[in-house]
Amino acid sequence: MSLIPTVGRRSWSSRLIIAGLYTLLSIGAVTMVYPFLVMLSSSIRSSADIDDYSVIPKYLHNNSVLFAKYADAKYGDNIPLINNYYGTDYVKAQDIQPPMVKALSQSQLTYVHDWRQFLYSCDLKYRIANFGPIPIQTAPSELLDKYRLWLRTRFHNDILALNKAYREDNLSFEQTVPPFERPTSREWQPDKSLKTQHWTEFERTLPQDGMSAAACEPLFYSYLKQNVYKGDISRLNAAYGSSYKSFTDVHLSATVPNQPARRADWESFVRTILPIRYLKVLPAAAIPYRAFLSKRYAGDISKLNAAYGTVYREFQQIGLPAETPSNPMQLLDWREFIEKSAPANTLQPVTVETLFRDFVIHKYGSLEAVSSAYSLHLDSIDSLSPPYYLTDWDYVLHHADSLRKQFVVRNYSMVFSYILFHGRAVTNTIIFCLAVILTHLIVNPLCAYALSRYNLQYSYKVLLFLLATMAFPAEVAMIPNFLLLKQLSLLNTYWALILPGMASGFSIFLLKGFFDSLPKELYEAGIIDGASETMMFRSITMPLSKPIFAVIALQAFTAAYGAFMFAFLVCQNPKMWTMMVWLYELQITAPKYITMAALTVAALPTLLVFIFCQNVIMRGIILPSYK
Repeated sequence: MSLIPTVGRRSWSSRLIIAGLYTLLSIGAVTMVYPFLVMLSSSIRSSADIDDYSVIPKYLHNNSVLFAKYADAKYGDNIPLINNYYGTDYVKAQDIQPPMVKALSQSQLTYVHDWRQFLYSCDLKYRIANFGPIPIQTAPSELLDKYRLWLRTRFHNDILALNKAYREDNLSFEQTVPPFERPTSREWQPDKSLKTQHWTEFERTLPQDGMSAAACEPLFYSYLKQNVYKGDISRLNAAYGSSYKSFTDVHLSATVPNQPARRADWESFVRTILPIRYLKVLPAAAIPYRAFLSKRYAGDISKLNAAYGTVYREFQQIGLPAETPSNPMQLLDWREFIEKSAPANTLQPVTVETLFRDFVIHKYGSLEAVSSAYSLHLDSIDSLSPPYYLTDWDYVLHHADSLRKQFVVRNYSMVFSYILFHGRAVTNTIIFCLAVILTHLIVNPLCAYALSRYNLQYSYKVLLFLLATMAFPAEVAMIPNFLLLKQLSLLNTYWALILPGMASGFSIFLLKGFFDSLPKELYEAGIIDGASETMMFRSITMPLSKPIFAVIALQAFTAAYGAFMFAFLVCQNPKMWTMMVWLYELQITAPKYITMAALTVAALPTLLVFIFCQNVIMRGIILPSYK
C-alpha cells in the first residue's frame, strides 16, 4: 500500500515532497556511483596516468597520453632509461610527451623503417627485451606473461621439471623470472646456464616491437654530462670548438677522433665505461697484450697458467680473447690491459649505433644519399642516431586501438592470473563459501524452528543469549577461537574456517520471527494427519521460507567471501589461503592501479549475486511485514 494515496498525489505540496525525495535519492545515488566509477577508471590505468581522477581515462581518446603509457610500459617504468633513448629530461611518467609531430613525413617513415629493419636483423647481443619487469614485481608485465607461458609449453606445465632443469625452487610458473640482464654494464656477459640458453630461445620468438636496442650512446653523453663537464654544455663546446645545444647531440664515433679534447673524452669513455662486450680490440693489439701479460706475470708462463687454468707453453701462444673472458683473473687482466696498455687506435666500439650507421651507408652508398633519404643535414655519419623517439610514436599512431584494448584489460589480467595461479585461492574460496552457506541453512533454521515451535519457558533467554553475541565485535573472539582450534589440531583446515561461524545469532532471530508469522493452522492440520515435526519442517516450513533462506544464504556468502583476518589467522599456510587473503597479499606490494583492479575483482561476485538474486532477497525482506 502506498504511503501517499492517489488522490493526495494531485496536490502541489505532495508533488513537491515527492520531487524532493526523488532529488535526494538521486543525489545519494550519484555520491555512491561516482566513487565506484573512479575506482573502475583507476583500475585500468598505469603509473603514467594514475594521478588523473577523471571518470573516463584520457588515453582512451588522447594519443599523447596513450604514448606516455606505452613508453612507460615498454621501458619498464624506468624514466632514466626513457630519457636515455629519447634524449629528454622527464622526471616522471606523467611528463612524457610524444615528438612534436602529429604524423610522420615520408622521410621520417623511411628513417623509422630502416631502423626497424636493421634492429630486427641484428644479433641478439645488441637487443634487449621490452615490456619487462619493473621494480615492483606485482605490476603488469607483458614480457613476464609471455615468458611464463613459453615456459609452461616448454616444460609441459610441469614446474618440478623446470626446477630440476634450472636448479630452482619455484612453487609455480608465476614465480619464475627471466635471467637478470645488464647489457650496458661494463663487464657483464651472459652465463652458459640452461636457463640463459632457453631465455635466448624465447627472445627469438618475440615480435619486432618486443625488442629494443641495447643503446650505448646514452652512456657516452651521460658520462660527458655528469663526469666530465658537470652539466655545462658551454664548457664542452669550448673544448671541442663546437656549437652543440645539448649533450645528446654528441655521438660516439667508431674510431678515435683527431681533435685532442674529443680524443681524450672518447678514449677515457671507451677504456673505462663502454661495455667490454661492445668493444672490438683489433689484431694489432695482440703484441702489446702479450707484452702486458709477460710483464704482469714476470715472464713466468706457469703463473699465468695457474691463474687462467690454461696450458700455454710460452706467451707467444696467447691471442686476444674472442669474447669477454669468464675467468675472473683473465677478465681482470683484460680489463686492465684495455684501460691502461691497449693502443687507442686498436680500440673500436661496435655498438648498435655504429652498426646502424654502417647499415645505412651500405644501403644508400654515401652520406649525401642518407641525408637526402631522411631529410637531415648530416655533417658526418657519426652524427646519425637511431630514431628511438619517432619509432615509438609511429607505433602508437598505427596501433592505437590495440594498445587501448591492451591497457584496459592488462591490470585485470594480472589480478586474475595472480588469483588463479597462486596457491588454491579459488578452490579454497568456493569450498569455504559453499560449506558456510550449507551449515548456515542447516544449523540456524533448526535452532530457530525449535524456539518457534516449542513454547519453552527459557526460549527468550536462549534468544537473548544468542543476540548478545552480536554486541561484541568478531575480533574479540578471534584469539579464543584460534587457541581452541589449535588445541583441537584444526588449524590450516577447512574446519577451522567453518566451525566457528556455523551459528549466527542474527540469523536465528530473523528466522524465528519469520517462523512465528507462518499460519498455525498448517501445523495443526499436519499434526491431525499424523505428520512428524521433521516432515512438517521439510514439507511446510522450508517451502514457505525460501525467501528468508535466500537472505540467510546471501548473508552467509557475504561473510565467508569477505572474511580476511580470521581466515588468515587460522589458516597461515598459503595453500589454505582464500581469495581475500591472496588479494591482501597482492595489495601490500602492488601499485595503486593494481589495487583498484583487485578491489573491483573482489567486489564482482557479491555484486553479481545481488543483481541476479535481488527479487528473492526483497521478498525475504518484505514478506515478513505482510504476515
